[in-house]
Parts: sequence; C-alpha cells; structure tokens
Amino acid sequence: MNVIKSFSRRILLWSFIVMLLLAILFNASGYYGARLLLNALPIQVLQDASIHSDELKISLEKVLPVVNIVQKFYIPVVSAVFVIFALILWLILRGSIARFVRKSALVDQQVVAPKKKGGKDESSADTRAEPVITKKELMETNKRFYLHLLSVLQREGRLIDFFSEDLSIYEDAQIGAAVRSIQDNCKNSLKKYLNPKAVIDKNEGDPISVSVDFDPNTITLTGNVTGEPPFQGMLRHKGWRASRLELPTLSTVKDPSIIAPAEVEIM
Repeated sequence: MNVIKSFSRRILLWSFIVMLLLAILFNASGYYGARLLLNALPIQVLQDASIHSDELKISLEKVLPVVNIVQKFYIPVVSAVFVIFALILWLILRGSIARFVRKSALVDQQVVAPKKKGGKDESSADTRAEPVITKKELMETNKRFYLHLLSVLQREGRLIDFFSEDLSIYEDAQIGAAVRSIQDNCKNSLKKYLNPKAVIDKNEGDPISVSVDFDPNTITLTGNVTGEPPFQGMLRHKGWRASRLELPTLSTVKDPSIIAPAEVEIM
C-alpha cells in the first residue's frame, strides 16, 4: 500500500536520525570521559610507577591491551549498535502501522461503486448503494446468531426459565409434569425449524463398520483407535444433523447479549 510505503520511509529516516544523535551523544560522552580519566591518571605516569611495583606492572600489562582495543573500536561498535537499534525500531513501528492501516481499512465505510452495464455506468436512479456494515456491527450480529436458537427455545419452550429455576423446592411429580411440557415445546420447535435427523440411522449399541473414506466431521472415533480404516466398532451415539434450517427472522435487539426481553404487562 502506498500509505504504508510512505510512512515506512519516513519512519526509517527518523529512526536513523534519532539513533545517529544518540550515537553521537554516547561517543562524545565516552570520548571526553576517557580523556578526563587519562588526564587525571596518565598512563605514562602509571608505567613509570610500575618500575617500582611488580603488582602494578602486571596489572598494567592486563589493562593496557583492553584500553587500546577500546580506543580503536569504541566509536565503530557504538555506532553499529545504534544502527541495529534503528533497524529494529523501524521494523517494529512499520509492522504496527501496517496492522493499524489494514484494521482501519476494514472499519472504514466504503461506498459501492456504480455497476457498469454494456460498458457504460448506469444512472444514479437505477443504482443503489448497498448498506454499509461496520466491523463492530458485524461482530454484534454474529453474537446474536449464536444466541438465536436459544432465543427461539426460550420463546416457545421457556427453556432458560426451566434451567434457571430452583428445583429443590418442588416435588418430583411437579418437576416431571413441568419437564414434559417444556420437552414437548422444545421438541416441536426443533422439529419445526431444524428437523434434526440421525447421522447414522441405527440403534445405539449396534455393531457398525467405518469405511476407509469416512468423513471425520460426521463420525468421531473413540476407544482403541489404531491402524488404518476400515474399522469395526459399536455405535455409541447416532449423532444429529439439521435437515432443515428455517429459523425465524433475527430480532432487531441492539444488545447482542439479550436472549429474550423482559415482559411487562401494563395494568
């Protein structure tokens, strides 16, 4: 994208400028710090003093090579380190901006271009812009779809009411009567809108053969699964598939967490 390339060049330039200034600052402070130290304690003086002290002579023999290496390579090494930091900073900022631009492009509202017919644009009266859905609205709609079937079962079978009820205060006979009514209503709703059918139309416990080309999405293998199909096993659960998908129209509730609205009877 041109925007990303433009920002990338600017970030690279400013990264090098900032790191160059820092490198100059570090090199200057190191250089003048070393000068100050050597002026306060000259090496020649230490060498002259080492003639009368074997321990000082041994220490100087160890220190002087390190000092010479630092004098030769301090500035190049510091400069190289800051160049590497500039590249790392540029890569991090470039990746962050690229992700931000791509994310913003998904959210930005876009007007649908007029359709062409026969090489010419149709008139504005015949062309209508499609409704624009933002990313936030799409996520909320998806959340509503996840709860849609539960909303249907609550509306027609009071399923959430049953799950939320404290059953410890009722007798078993009362619970059985309530469960029968809820089960009938929910069963009728599922049959009406989904009409579930068994994936394998056999009785649970029957022996079954799993072919070589079986679909893992429709059959889950459990137990001692070794080797290659075909397998011989026992049907533990027949599975379910929706033979129909005709749910009612999605409600227009703006809050995606609402399964069923509260009902207030006006007296």
